[in-house]
Amino acid sequence: MCGHSRSRACAAESCSQAFISKKIHSEAVYLDYIPYPSLRPHQDEMLDAVYDVVSTGGHGVLMIDAPTGSGKTSCISAALAAAPGKIVVAVRTVSQIGVYLDEINRIWSNTRHRPTVSYLIGKQKACLLASEIWGESIYYACMRLREGSKNYMASRLERGHNDIYDPSRDEIPDEPPGERTVCPHYLRSKEAFEINGKVYFRSSSAAVDAAERMSRRIVPVDALEKICGGVCPYEVMSLHAKSSDVIILNYHHLFSPDFQDAIIQWLGLEADRMTVIVDEAHNLGDSVREMNTRVLTPRILELAEREINRFEKALGQAKLGEEHHDWRREGLSTARLLIPRIRRFIAAKEARSKDGEMLLDGELFRQYVYDGIDDIDLALSYLSDVAVAIAEMKLAESDHETLYGDIQPSLATMVMFLREVEEAEHDSSYQRKIVTASSGERRWTRLEVTKIDPAPVIRRVVDNVNATLMLSGTLSPIDAYELYCLGEQGRARKISLPNPFPQSNRLIIAAERATTQLSARENPDNRNLISGYISALIEEVPGNVAVFFTSYPMMASYRDACARFARGAGKKVFTEPRSAEDVPQILEEFFRAGRSAGAVLLGVSGGKLAEGIDYKGEALNGVAVVGLPLSVFDEIQKEVISYYTHKYGKKRGTLIAYTLPAINRGLQAAGRVIRAESERGVILLCDSRFASMGLGGVRMYLPEWVQREMVLADPERCRLLIRDKLREWGEFSARSENI
Repeated sequence: MCGHSRSRACAAESCSQAFISKKIHSEAVYLDYIPYPSLRPHQDEMLDAVYDVVSTGGHGVLMIDAPTGSGKTSCISAALAAAPGKIVVAVRTVSQIGVYLDEINRIWSNTRHRPTVSYLIGKQKACLLASEIWGESIYYACMRLREGSKNYMASRLERGHNDIYDPSRDEIPDEPPGERTVCPHYLRSKEAFEINGKVYFRSSSAAVDAAERMSRRIVPVDALEKICGGVCPYEVMSLHAKSSDVIILNYHHLFSPDFQDAIIQWLGLEADRMTVIVDEAHNLGDSVREMNTRVLTPRILELAEREINRFEKALGQAKLGEEHHDWRREGLSTARLLIPRIRRFIAAKEARSKDGEMLLDGELFRQYVYDGIDDIDLALSYLSDVAVAIAEMKLAESDHETLYGDIQPSLATMVMFLREVEEAEHDSSYQRKIVTASSGERRWTRLEVTKIDPAPVIRRVVDNVNATLMLSGTLSPIDAYELYCLGEQGRARKISLPNPFPQSNRLIIAAERATTQLSARENPDNRNLISGYISALIEEVPGNVAVFFTSYPMMASYRDACARFARGAGKKVFTEPRSAEDVPQILEEFFRAGRSAGAVLLGVSGGKLAEGIDYKGEALNGVAVVGLPLSVFDEIQKEVISYYTHKYGKKRGTLIAYTLPAINRGLQAAGRVIRAESERGVILLCDSRFASMGLGGVRMYLPEWVQREMVLADPERCRLLIRDKLREWGEFSARSENI
């Protein structure tokens, strides 16, 4: 055993041997927990750094760029050993929750410690009535049924003349789906009690028991419903989280400007004792930028209009004195004037705009919407007052809710959008856009205003918690991510680890001359070169391969060629679907084909198949990243580049705003092929810019191990390199097997 008075050097030495502790009688006990023994000594370096930063505290930040297989999730063990309080893990998707549950399970299995772990998932996935809710948002339905349930409990409490009413000990109302006035699962999660004539609500014994069951085991997300036993899963998750050592949240819970302060208060956390782990941190900046985007759609305007009608009706019923109506009258009048104007503005843009994004002319928008209004700020203040009243009177309708389960009025969403449009007049960090999209004959347009820079929002978290760990397998170049996410050079301690998998198990080829740059994209010779590289991968690599393009149009332009190469190799072609709902079926068929002759998967870098999918084992033997996946260089992108260039200078500004996202998309796509130490695969970077150090080249920004292993080749040499590597592995090429 070692007490808290041990020196940091001694603690670090202990940590390099074992990485899990729980405070027992004022002492920290280090046990022999080495999650991935084969990855030492690099894992020792990583975990020692985690322990050092977390134990030192002081709002420290550690950024770790560690490739797949480096055991990044084991950092939670070192954090548990050093953290003064709770650990909050921020993840982007529900699927990532399972990775951390597995890691906690390893700790339970390999030590005598049992850190409790909880998670919060959205109501769309947690609600047991979701399948029968239609015609209204799940949030509005939840609010309506919660209110009905509370009213029901209050009436039963009064009728029974008891101090406490527990619905689970009574007969739960049996109502048909679609006609519910109460939620049976929420009723089982609460009990009502009365103090001095006022009714209050608290967690029921059934909810407490369910939370207790969750603390005694590691509960996968798909087992949540079963362990809750008919009690509302969302209420059980919330209750369990308040007493857990580790809480897994979505990025949105922790980094949304609307939730940042509320989540800490809601879960009873002490910010300066809270340690934050950000998983897949390369996504954090873009995700926070999305959270900082205000959207205005015809749907929101329709709901805002409904709220106005309800509010006006409620005012009539209230029969308040005329002296109290001034601000209400002004707010209603302003809403009646602005909502139709904004609706017509959107309709006009939809009729004239092509699919895609374009800058919103702020001055034109303001002139059209506020024509005849002398004081815009005063008009928005009246609207804000009405929106607050709508929320207080429970008249809101929306597809969004606050952390506490209250519906945010759509009128409030409209007001916040209009205020930020005004803010953009003198703040270059705001960007105003018109976005138009279509599907079949259906077409829709929305207005957006985005806070370009995510760093201030992220800093509101990291500058107030004990310590922050930012983990990713593609956090390269790490200095650029530091500026993008933290807005300051030197704010974080940074570690970049080498690839832990054997170099002999992979072949990285970069195109010598081919490129998808606009100037050469349609050049016949250039297209022949790209086709030559693709054919080498499809025809020579046995089993399944994937080819990721920079865009859907580019994928379509090479689809026939890919189909021709696939036929020659006896493989079937699968194409990335536009709808996410079709992805599971496509992947199932693709994986099944890999168990026979193999298949070719065509997708887009940054798309649904290039990130977040784990192609384990023989599911994928080769991948080609065709082109450096830069964003379209339009007015939208130019404005973002201009903002960062002004902030950091031309070189670093362009890197952060334009090049960095492209590198990440490319690395994410390339990283699909080798996901475990025993796997082998071919990675083809089919654009000369990946290998170039000159103008437009990105080689200097790639991970060091990629730069070192990259082999330049023309299409013919690419084919020969693949054959040589397959012979080394004792395998035959796809072409050899079909001759």
